[in-house]
Amino acid sequence: MNTGLISTRYAASLLDYAIASGQEKEVYANMKLLSEMFPAFPKLRNSIANPGLSILNKKEIITTACGGTIPSSFARMLDIILKNERETLLQYIALRYIELYREKFNIQYGKLVTAFTIDETKEQQLKARIQKITGSELEIESVVDTDIIGGFILNLGDYRWDASVLGELTRIRNRFNKLQEK
Repeated sequence: MNTGLISTRYAASLLDYAIASGQEKEVYANMKLLSEMFPAFPKLRNSIANPGLSILNKKEIITTACGGTIPSSFARMLDIILKNERETLLQYIALRYIELYREKFNIQYGKLVTAFTIDETKEQQLKARIQKITGSELEIESVVDTDIIGGFILNLGDYRWDASVLGELTRIRNRFNKLQEK
């Protein structure tokens, strides 16, 4: 069984249906939350894969994992997923939906690593500059890592912009080591 192909088909159908229903943003938020729940709660996968649970119970578990409410378009797709016994692929469907949504609406996902928590205005200024360069909307996850000492590291798609103190110290050390080798 090709889980990637099956997940893509369900995710693409859900995206199309959600767009037609005007609920694509709500479904996107639910898919992001659901995709975070699987690694955070490993028993979630076991619960929805349990053949002893009814479809109604599985739907309740998934709805709870999505924050308690789900849009009607997602509810209908969830009924189809459960009816076709594809609930074990739900994590992959959620991840694929997120990817397809970002492609469709030209959203780039990135991770901003800073040495300390930055305020919202500074983050928005950086985001605005990057949006101006890339020409696409950004979705940035902020992470604090005190090991970088200062500055920031931005991972955006295949690109990495390392403007951290640790990164600069590493580059200086590498140059110094090359000079010593000569």
